[in-house]
Amino acid sequence: MIASNAAAADLLASLGTLKDVSGIMGSFVFTEDGRLVAREIAALFDDTALAEASGRLTRLRETFAAVGDRLDVAVVRFRDHKLYLKVLGAGMLCIVAEGVVNMPALRMAANLVGRRIVPALERASLEPTLPMQAPSPERQPGLAPPGMRRFRGRPVE
Repeated sequence: MIASNAAAADLLASLGTLKDVSGIMGSFVFTEDGRLVAREIAALFDDTALAEASGRLTRLRETFAAVGDRLDVAVVRFRDHKLYLKVLGAGMLCIVAEGVVNMPALRMAANLVGRRIVPALERASLEPTLPMQAPSPERQPGLAPPGMRRFRGRPVE
């Protein structure tokens, strides 16, 4: 997290305003190197899961850059949910929303919040990287919880 309590409070307050848009479930922000900076999302998504997602989304951005394209905004759809990604200079804003969210309202809110959090995100990207803790042994990265594993719509174990 960000060292300055005031900056962290400003980031959380800004992320909290996204929930004013009907259908937005939560959000998180990470730096260019994949470090989680702030989160305003249900505890169902723990810091380890968000850090793993941050690393993967950073690689997605790098993939576009490798072929000469610049990723600015992306929407990833999964079942009845959307993950809205907005690249900010020093990182990325990720918004988790229901599938029926009003996309123009979501875009407008993401633009407003993005402009507000860029200074804190740039400060966070300049801080030294701390080593990540290893994931707990009971949680295996990449596996869905029991009962949620599916292949072609059928449960698998």
